Amino acid sequence: MADPVLANVCARLAARNADLMLVHPESEGDSWDIAWSTEGGAMADRLRIGNRTILLSDIDSVYLRALGSHAASIPRERMIVTALWEFAESLPVLVVNRRQASHTNMSKPYQLRLIAQFGFLVPKTLITMVPEEARRFYDDCQGRVIYKSISAERSIVKPLRPEDFPRLEQIRYCPVQLQETIPGTDLRIHTVGGRLFATEVLSDGADYRYAERENKQRTMRAVELEPGLQTRCLNLAKGLGLSLSGIDLRRTPDGAYYCFEVNTSPGFTFFENYTGQRIGDALADLLCAGRA
Repeated sequence: MADPVLANVCARLAARNADLMLVHPESEGDSWDIAWSTEGGAMADRLRIGNRTILLSDIDSVYLRALGSHAASIPRERMIVTALWEFAESLPVLVVNRRQASHTNMSKPYQLRLIAQFGFLVPKTLITMVPEEARRFYDDCQGRVIYKSISAERSIVKPLRPEDFPRLEQIRYCPVQLQETIPGTDLRIHTVGGRLFATEVLSDGADYRYAERENKQRTMRAVELEPGLQTRCLNLAKGLGLSLSGIDLRRTPDGAYYCFEVNTSPGFTFFENYTGQRIGDALADLLCAGRA
């Protein structure tokens, strides 16, 4: 419950008198066990978690929230998390979000290919382990280049500077993702089912999430998107199989829209706290609708 997003959702479900079960590998200590079975290709009607037995017919929806890499470093907890994901994948109910849809963000280059199919521009990108190629890309983009992680692992987006060139030798051991810097205004779009919440972000930092850490300015406000852009965002989330998403856009001075990535487990409370948008309520409503 130290995770603000999970705490937000649980509080809103409790306010709706929802019958909620919070499941985490650490919650039962060493006695943690999970079991279910199949009969004739279909799931049996009972799930055992620890000392509790649940009828599958009583489950209307599931919300899966990744809580960082701690559990991944402990073999037993990692196996339990895998079992829970496999179990949720088999349920004939609303799952926010299913494994296959969530994993599109495990490879940002792969996800960019999918994004481009939904009418968004994507930045010119280079993934390389060759320092000479990185410097050539820097020159081709006239020095307007940022670098960031390739996977879903969170990293701080930073501009590539000439003083960074000596460190490019390190990419011979691990590839780096470079992108052309796109000028304009950032937008974070949260989609929750068929609902949409747009936040405009103005910042003089390369990564507005860490503006305060880098002594940069940041202002955020809720905005209304034009209908056509709303449709494109909802279609993108639906096309990726996401019931909940955080879409990162940038609007250029000439009105074009670039999409950088789609977060499949967004930390929406960061934006909700700034704007007052009721994203958590929308998610709670979606989960309560469940099978419907």
